[in-house]
Amino acid sequence: MDVSQIAQRFPLVARPRPACPPLAHRIHEISELAHAASRDRNVNSAAVAMNKAALIASDCGIPDLARALCWRHAEVLLHAQPLSAQEARHALEPLVNLARLRIRDGDGNSAYNLLDRMNRAVTSKTQEVIDDRTVSFEHLTQFAADHHQVAQWLWTVLLGDGTRALAAAGQWRRAAEHSEQHRGVGQRLLDGRQVQVVVRCLNGQPNEALQFLNKSNLTENWEKSVAACLAILCLSAAGERPVDPVEKTIKNYLALDRTPELAVFRTRLGLAVLDLSPQPWKAETARRLTREATMNADGYVARDVLAHPACRQEMTRDEYRALSAAVSSAGLGQRYIPTRLERALLDATSISQDVWERYFACRTAPPCRKATPADGVRSN
Repeated sequence: MDVSQIAQRFPLVARPRPACPPLAHRIHEISELAHAASRDRNVNSAAVAMNKAALIASDCGIPDLARALCWRHAEVLLHAQPLSAQEARHALEPLVNLARLRIRDGDGNSAYNLLDRMNRAVTSKTQEVIDDRTVSFEHLTQFAADHHQVAQWLWTVLLGDGTRALAAAGQWRRAAEHSEQHRGVGQRLLDGRQVQVVVRCLNGQPNEALQFLNKSNLTENWEKSVAACLAILCLSAAGERPVDPVEKTIKNYLALDRTPELAVFRTRLGLAVLDLSPQPWKAETARRLTREATMNADGYVARDVLAHPACRQEMTRDEYRALSAAVSSAGLGQRYIPTRLERALLDATSISQDVWERYFACRTAPPCRKATPADGVRSN
């Protein structure tokens, strides 16, 4: 068992993630969202549509288009500074997405540096060069309370995404130092605490890693499943061949919530279970993962399962075809979007941008019925 290779599957946190249906369905959803935003003058919906458009471009393997859409989104808001706290979050989210694009491209170090530099610039109200563009945050907000709120939000982004970026780059020691520096190692088994366990394993301290893991506060079922996986990792790093922990891990995994929003998490946890399982359990675990992926018909899930050699070895020809079709219909990694769908995607982006432009025009030229930014937008 290659402990260092399996460690790359962590940290694993049960964060809801939208499903990945066929590409035409996803773009239709964005078009509907953009038109509804225009009709209702809802800038919240417009922001979601623009974030999702960039995500689709990235999923399809067109990073240049994804970056262009992120900048188009960011600039329409940044040009309207000063902003309220919520407006500033809307403006910064596509810049955060630029870092996430770098993680997807396998450049975790660059992603971390972008997040760190942007956090420093926003906090100090200075400017920063991002993608060869100078962005000023000097007048991002007008009031101190708004600035504090935005800085606090961006700190949480740096903590979570920064930790994952360094882990993705294999920079476990830096990831551990980062999570400690930013007070991200709580008792819950979230990103920071998982990184602390892994770094101890990789540094030849598996017993200390297990002791640290056992002090975690496991409040949700998914945490128990992840903890069981990490326990096997620790024992394996110590040269042991655990049996009971493997059975417990599989039992916890099978009891997990099967909601569609957690399908990707469940699958990636299942792949970790597969990697950690001794030979007698591998075939059945692989078959179970393949069956679930086939039933889900989710592009992300299908892609992850197809990428694992043990799953490919155990799947039937029909299962292979079904999973390949799910990936293909979702457009994942195809490096192009059919002309009709690309036009619809860009039209939805233009409509959403227009919603924001009209919103800011209303702010400077009343009377006008203003849209109100709603809370809770998260970039994908």
